[in-house]
Amino acid sequence: MQSSRGDANNMQMLSRRTLLLSALLSAASVYVWANPAGQGMTPNERRQALDRFIAKKKFVREPFYLVDLDEADRLRYEAWVNQLARSLRKLAPSRQTKPVVLEKFKPVMKKFEDTEEEDQDRFLGYLEELMDIFGIESSDGLLSTWRYGYDMTAEMKAREAQTQALNAQALAAMTPDERALLERLQDMTKANAEETLRSLLGAPVVEDDVGKMWSLTTPDNTSTLGLMMRWGSIAFIWQFRGFTYFWRL
Repeated sequence: MQSSRGDANNMQMLSRRTLLLSALLSAASVYVWANPAGQGMTPNERRQALDRFIAKKKFVREPFYLVDLDEADRLRYEAWVNQLARSLRKLAPSRQTKPVVLEKFKPVMKKFEDTEEEDQDRFLGYLEELMDIFGIESSDGLLSTWRYGYDMTAEMKAREAQTQALNAQALAAMTPDERALLERLQDMTKANAEETLRSLLGAPVVEDDVGKMWSLTTPDNTSTLGLMMRWGSIAFIWQFRGFTYFWRL
């Protein structure tokens, strides 16, 4: 009987984790992952970021890429991406501009044209990481036209405007205590976000490869604060009383 009860408890915990993370993913899908981290990087910091990017093992199974590639294919795709990153690293700082960087993307995109859709999506994730390093907010339709056949720039701008509007509504609905907490979180970075939330809120109630979630209980509400990880990016999401506040770290 104890075993059955334990199994039931484990199932309840798994179900709760699944529901909470599904809510986090659903909330994040509404928002635009803006504010590239590379804005303001020095040339040396950019080189270091590229070195970290190159050193990372690529096209491995992860929450948003549920594919077990043949190792020969994985190594070939990884080599293509790393070759691109190395070519960008060789650029003089004066040439690390948006037009030059995007032009470097095109020959590698050509190589990926005959790969599976899941591999193309993951490849685009790596291109987005490189854009972040160079502080490029938009490919001006280059990526979406290659992948989906049409320019999604206008759609993304509309979603960004929606994000700003929803954040403004959430901010206006916050209590003084919630605004004070948000103020304390404004200095969070990608590197210290989890440490910051743990120091303020304790251990997360849900912890997974996709995200981590904290529960904050006040006299009139229980809100959820989360960090969502997606292909090298981290987003902060705060859901409370039907509102959602979002920003990318």
